[in-house]
Amino acid sequence: MKELPNPALEGHGLALARYHEQMQPLYQPILSCPWPRQDWSDHGGLAGLSIEELPLFQQAIAALPKDPDLLRALAGELIQRGRQGEGLALYRLLARHNPDDPVALHNLAGALLICGNSAEAEPCWRQSIALDPGFEEPRLFLAQLLLDRGDRREAETLYRSLDPQGPFGFNRSLGLAYLFATGDPLSSVEDQPGLGPLEALVGPAQADGERYRALVQRFADAGELERALELLEQAPPQAIAWTWDLEALALIATKDPTKGRTFRHIDTLLQRYPTSPEVMNAVGILVLKTDPAAASELFRGVIDHHPKDLPAWANLALALDEQGKFQDAVEAHLGALQLENRFGALHLNFGNIYADYLALHEAEACYRKAILLSPFFPEAWMALGNVLHNLRQQGPDLLALRKVVAIAPNLVMGKLSLSLALLMYEHFEEGWALYESRLEQNRAIHLPMGLDKWDGITELDELLIVAEQGAGDVVQFMRYSILLSLGIPRITILAEPKYRSLLEHYGGFDAVHSVTEPYRVMERSAWYPMASILGLLGISNQGVIIDAPYLASDPEVTKRWATAMEPGNGSTLIGINWQGNPVSEDAFFRGRSFPLETYAPLAELEGCEWVSLQKGPGSEQLESCSFRDRFVAAQAEIDQAWDFVETLSILEVCDLVITSDTSVAHLAGALGRPTWVLLKYVPDWRWGLEGETTPWYPTMRLFRQQEANNWEPVIAAVRDALAEFLAEQTAMTT
Repeated sequence: MKELPNPALEGHGLALARYHEQMQPLYQPILSCPWPRQDWSDHGGLAGLSIEELPLFQQAIAALPKDPDLLRALAGELIQRGRQGEGLALYRLLARHNPDDPVALHNLAGALLICGNSAEAEPCWRQSIALDPGFEEPRLFLAQLLLDRGDRREAETLYRSLDPQGPFGFNRSLGLAYLFATGDPLSSVEDQPGLGPLEALVGPAQADGERYRALVQRFADAGELERALELLEQAPPQAIAWTWDLEALALIATKDPTKGRTFRHIDTLLQRYPTSPEVMNAVGILVLKTDPAAASELFRGVIDHHPKDLPAWANLALALDEQGKFQDAVEAHLGALQLENRFGALHLNFGNIYADYLALHEAEACYRKAILLSPFFPEAWMALGNVLHNLRQQGPDLLALRKVVAIAPNLVMGKLSLSLALLMYEHFEEGWALYESRLEQNRAIHLPMGLDKWDGITELDELLIVAEQGAGDVVQFMRYSILLSLGIPRITILAEPKYRSLLEHYGGFDAVHSVTEPYRVMERSAWYPMASILGLLGISNQGVIIDAPYLASDPEVTKRWATAMEPGNGSTLIGINWQGNPVSEDAFFRGRSFPLETYAPLAELEGCEWVSLQKGPGSEQLESCSFRDRFVAAQAEIDQAWDFVETLSILEVCDLVITSDTSVAHLAGALGRPTWVLLKYVPDWRWGLEGETTPWYPTMRLFRQQEANNWEPVIAAVRDALAEFLAEQTAMTT
């Protein structure tokens, strides 16, 4: 962007100091949520969440001298310091006051792009070019924007319009060279297609680090990673020794799915720069998800030697949160915010910590603050939409999530979050369409090699259903194989090995294939994702079509478990489950599980014995729970029964199943067993927001939270219902 030098700020020290002082309250970290959530006068209304609407900003701007040069320089400085909302508001103000000024429009477009709003930046650049066709800078920026989004033809035209000998001559050559290297240009008057034009720029780029970096990135973007890394090895020396090494690490990390090469490069860097805070921070971020404890040590090592290193404090907070150390994570975030509180990402991360521990109002306040600071920050809008959804703010949650899709249409989790909210509110047509976005994630599904995805129309001899997502989804959706078989002769399924016995036992598929073994399909075959069947068939909570039990236990296996689990004194057997997969406990699914000890009031009732159905994470709580002596004698044997067919028989033996929203609920429901499901305040879409019953499983009863994160009234209601159930059981046996 064209910016006047900061000397434009000189002579206005007192006015600027007053401005910054007036804006300071906006940046204080959220330590609690002291204002009513309906009154956001200090933090903007949901529709805009714009700093321009805030009284404190309006008062601060009104006190500044009405000097365009001052406002332009201040706007640029604010953007550079991370105060994007303020800077963007000032650029908008200048553009409104000077609608025919191409420089004002260009600066606004550049600010919009930096803030993540390329959709609004584009028309600003086009208007700037129309006002001054000789103004090259907006043409360059627009060309780069168009190239990055794939509009190659117009991008090439704009690049060619730049003066080869002018100040943007190198940028022109680089853009055209990349076009030549990655596809057919409009013409080849200047160069021939291939890598030659990119190679020709290596020499001219040597004298300028930014140009060299841009050239290396274009080689990588063109699929020439090894050449890009070779150029980094040959790069001209930089004042900071590790500059090119970190560039290489970033390139390797993005192109290395197995991460083996990444970790080898990390070892080399740590040996080469053992005390560099920049290297240690970069390495820590890369290993944060796989080894948060090691990442924490790296960040603490930086802080020990550089106690005012902002990235180290912020990264340490993330690593501690990943380890479940809430209070330590909060303290680390406060350490970061004491150093700098004007970056939206810091407030977003702080909000995420609150959300992880179900302090939803505090999380909401943090997200709103992050958006005010960074108004086109899609992750902040998504987090706000998700937390509003979990607070039952119907309408505002959709507004926030639609904002995500508008400003970041390629953000898969944004589209997926919106789809789940739409499904909850029974907007099934739009919801199912957006739900297909989950397939855009590389890890979402095991794609069958050599097969096309079925279009839902073409006649087939065989349809290969691909099981996806969690066990609950597999159990719930397997029932629809019978409907698909009405029009397709052969319905088969591809699934993880752990589901194989269950799917074979179900019997609704002509063949069950494991993703770890070779398999064959018929000539006229296609594949289809399992969860997409619901949209294909028009399934909804009002029309599940198949509601009768569709699973049965194996009689011999059930007989064996009935003998092993036989209770003493004719007691009633109550199977319980309390925790789902912790990997899935985020955003929409956060808060659906609870500790085993939550069930303690139920164990006070006489006449029953307990059966733990918990497997994996959460099962360790069994040994330390206060009612451990109430579990059946065969509990240790049950704990070792991981096969789903075994689980079906164990469920069959139980007189009642009480569970959180996990796959156990679906297994018990599909069996037709009496099942009580404890649901969080805003559950998954399939359970809806109201009612004690569900059309998915007629033998199921739902117990719902009446406020977020409060299980006590739910357990009280379950205890009363269980007392009645036990009395009925006693009456039946006497």
